Amino acid sequence: MMNRNSLAIFIPLLLSSSVINAKEIYNKNGQIVNFYGKINPLYFYSYNNHPLKFNSLGNYTNLKIGIITKSYINDFVSGYMHIEYHPKFSSSYNEEIKNSFNKNNISLSYVGLDFGKWGEIDYGRSYGILYYPKKFTESYFDNTETIIFHKDDNFLNSRADDVVTYKNKDILGYFKGFNIILQHHNYCKNDESHLDKKYNDSWGAGLQYNSEYGFKIVGCTEINPYDEDKNLINKKDWIKSYGLGCYYSFKNTTVASFYGHSKNIERNFTKFNKIYKTLDSIEVSGKYNFQNGLQASIGYIKTFGKELVNGNYNQQSRSNTLNNHINLIMTYNFSKNFIFNVHYKYNLLNKHTLFDVNKNFFDDANNSIGTGMTYNF
Repeated sequence: MMNRNSLAIFIPLLLSSSVINAKEIYNKNGQIVNFYGKINPLYFYSYNNHPLKFNSLGNYTNLKIGIITKSYINDFVSGYMHIEYHPKFSSSYNEEIKNSFNKNNISLSYVGLDFGKWGEIDYGRSYGILYYPKKFTESYFDNTETIIFHKDDNFLNSRADDVVTYKNKDILGYFKGFNIILQHHNYCKNDESHLDKKYNDSWGAGLQYNSEYGFKIVGCTEINPYDEDKNLINKKDWIKSYGLGCYYSFKNTTVASFYGHSKNIERNFTKFNKIYKTLDSIEVSGKYNFQNGLQASIGYIKTFGKELVNGNYNQQSRSNTLNNHINLIMTYNFSKNFIFNVHYKYNLLNKHTLFDVNKNFFDDANNSIGTGMTYNF
């Protein structure tokens, strides 16, 4: 008989810690239901030359609740479902961030079948292929400004609708520690003026290696060469992305890194009233657990892109730096469920180099501090 708990091994793999800590609320007749949730009140302020004069960046409170079900069908097949509701109550000064925060409250909604060693296949709103290497460093950065690869509904960069995903652990049982991920994205419709067509048939593939010594590495790629009518478009207009993520954990220390490249993916490219067609991002992070409830983490990110003017590359300028900052996060666990956190971002962007500087752009170049609490239930 197939082990009914096999789903618990791979579904949480690469997902958030709140999923791993899900509570079993029902287990009867081969039906298992797990529930998880957290609420995170979080408020940010920014400052620059005057450390005692703060400007409000807004409220970034968010709530996450989710359900994972597993259902035994027969000795060879089990079914599963994952639904996550994730409203964000942003009142940010930055309308672009505020609108993206409240765009889609359904974070995940997919159903699938588990065929044991033959793998899993699911369909719905799920994690895009580029999320898998990116997830190692995602928790080390806040959402006080637009960052590449952090946004949903942007082809297969993060969470996306209409995604078919196939996963296989240990590659049919022949290669221990190696997992493969294959994806197909049905379509992506963008309303942005510079990318207003429907793109069909994005394809993604990834390979992960999990070492028994705490080391993980994931490499993924995505390509979309078709237009609205499923015609092959000019190669220079193909949607292309790839990413590489590494993770290593030993004793109380965790280190992680990510490199991502994307071309022709839309929403991340708009910043400082400019559009960027090709972007690269480098992220490095580390975390130390003091084992007394205190945990400290540091993350560094640098993103740069090539500017577009009237739909063409601006040949007069080099790549512009869009994100360049260090994030420090301190958390203290009062209990297993209640966590206090402080975020500090030291911004390395030079505001004098930004285009069309206004209040919003000055704040993007400022340092910021945020305080909040997390309650897991």
